Amino acid sequence: MKNKSIKNNFYFFLFTILNISLFSNINPSFSFIPNIYEPNKKILINTSIGIGLTASNYNKYGQTKDAISLAKLALSLNPNEAELWVILSRAQLYSNQLDDALISIKNAQKINEKIPSIWFTKASIEMQLGDINSSIKSIQKNIKLDKKNSNSYFLLGNAMLMQKKYSESLEAFSKATNINPKFWQAINNKALVYYELGFKDKAIKTWRKVIILESDPEPKLALAIALYALNEDNQEAIELAEEALRQNPNYFFQQFQEEQLWGQKLQTASLELFKNPKLKSVINTASANSSFTNEKEQ
Repeated sequence: MKNKSIKNNFYFFLFTILNISLFSNINPSFSFIPNIYEPNKKILINTSIGIGLTASNYNKYGQTKDAISLAKLALSLNPNEAELWVILSRAQLYSNQLDDALISIKNAQKINEKIPSIWFTKASIEMQLGDINSSIKSIQKNIKLDKKNSNSYFLLGNAMLMQKKYSESLEAFSKATNINPKFWQAINNKALVYYELGFKDKAIKTWRKVIILESDPEPKLALAIALYALNEDNQEAIELAEEALRQNPNYFFQQFQEEQLWGQKLQTASLELFKNPKLKSVINTASANSSFTNEKEQ
């Protein structure tokens, strides 16, 4: 019994030593967690650009909420890419998040202020904020960097029109159409200026050119108003007005007209056209199908 006890004690002691030796070589538990793969900087940049392009496409299709989320994700991977800040800023602009949009575009500006789209976007934001003077300065910087962009001159023309600087506005719209002869929005806005300056015949000829290029309700209704102002028996004016208001009932409302940069003369003339009983039915439908209201009774 004594010898067996000694033998048992020896085995117990040996087992203890082996255990201590074994477990003393085991690292802490976290060393068993596999290392997470971390992509290199080039991969992160390429990935961010891909995500940014997707966000830009979402902007084009009006999916601004998704565009904002994707742009922010791209920037988390690559915060020093100015174009990504531009994409985010545009999405915020389209979502009417103007203060955030201005912050984003200023971040882009800090990175590289020589990118034309930065100044174009900044000008658009400032215009929406009502800061027309700053908007003009920004778009002029954009034009210095990119003299062949018709949209830049169109935006400048709109800013000048808002300040009733008609000659400067016409000059800018003309430059836009020289670059892009089919830029019907710029041609349409030239007609708006002509009408405010009292050149009704010239405005009518210009709107006729526009509706050949684009079957849009704005030039149709503007042409109808101008024709009716010259002759209340003009059947073409009634037909054009009916067609335009069916396409977009919002043009019946003064608030919407102002947002489209219609001048006071055209707005006042529209009131006379809308009094015509032949338009009663289409005007009732327009009133029912729009969220706008007129402060003055038609």
